[in-house]
Amino acid sequence: MDKITHEMRLIQWTPIIRDCHSSGMTIRSWCSENNVNVNQFHYWQRRIRGEVYESLKTTELQRHPKFVQLPVPVDSLRNTTAFKADMIIHIENNLLELSNTVSEELLSKVLRVMSDVK
Repeated sequence: MDKITHEMRLIQWTPIIRDCHSSGMTIRSWCSENNVNVNQFHYWQRRIRGEVYESLKTTELQRHPKFVQLPVPVDSLRNTTAFKADMIIHIENNLLELSNTVSEELLSKVLRVMSDVK
């Protein structure tokens, strides 16, 4: 099936699946009453869910910024207090150094972003 045909069938099946789920009936009963093949219904339901999942995944990746390593000039390090990490976390090629005062909320957000960065 070519891409255009696939897109057209997704457009065709989306309201069918929506109507079935909003009917309150079982899928089998609704399909029987509306002359819809149950196997086709399940096939297109899986395809539509897959498309929605991929769309949400892409949207989620766009919302989470990616981190870029920025070099710090040596001169600026001399004028600051040395940071001593209480914890060091490695995820893939990323390194995260933390103090014991980091909030759980911040740590959770940073770990989520780091796990998305490859």
